[in-house]
Amino acid sequence: MLEFIDTHNHVGLASLGETLEAVAAKSKAAGVRCAVITCAAADDFERAAEAARALHWGYCVGLHPLYLSESSFEDLKRLRAFALSHRDDPHLVGIGEIGLDFYVEGLDRQQQECVFKEELALAQELYLPVSVHSRRALFKVMECLAAYPGVKGALHAFSGSVEQAKDAASKGFYLGFGGALTYPGSKRVRACAKVLAAEHLLLETDAPDMAPAFRSEGPSHPADLPAYLEELSRIRAESSDTLSAVIYRNSLNAFPKLAALTAQ
Repeated sequence: MLEFIDTHNHVGLASLGETLEAVAAKSKAAGVRCAVITCAAADDFERAAEAARALHWGYCVGLHPLYLSESSFEDLKRLRAFALSHRDDPHLVGIGEIGLDFYVEGLDRQQQECVFKEELALAQELYLPVSVHSRRALFKVMECLAAYPGVKGALHAFSGSVEQAKDAASKGFYLGFGGALTYPGSKRVRACAKVLAAEHLLLETDAPDMAPAFRSEGPSHPADLPAYLEELSRIRAESSDTLSAVIYRNSLNAFPKLAALTAQ
């Protein structure tokens, strides 16, 4: 059986309509060896840690740009305190979901950028990779990342151009692809997935979000990864077995602490 790592989801924080035990069993049956749970807000941190330990997965802590508020700078203190106190937790594998969102109108872009930079500084201090959200903001995201050269990781749900994909890859980042691959109308996503060197590809589900075309009403699930791999294989006209091995290795390279979790 092929093995998978879901490099970005919200299992344990948002409902998939089933228990964690059911998620674990279904994911394992699909070949999912491990996964990364990412946070949206400070109240998620401990819940993500508990879910990750129960599933024997990894988790990231961070403040999602869509959910920032007047208390976000207090939440940054909570993030720092949690990350420092859990730095030796083998399940804490990164800082995320963090980034910028210029798609939704009315959000404070300056606040987003200030918070993002503080989170990147924390990731650099703790030698942790990041899981980065970017919508209509990739240029500014890459500009911010360039100021923290010690920080690498994954660009979640990549939807930029082919040129932007190649630029991000050249700077050492991995690009996450998921449910959008399954929609023929996702032309930019599919074009990037087709031409990008396999050594920079990751698979993710964003479960329960970003539902695939074959279940457009959702939710998505870590067990969807084999179907995403098959679609990626068709797009690239490459063997799914070969792609699976490369992407699995990429996942461990993007989030190095996963190696110890998958070795057990």
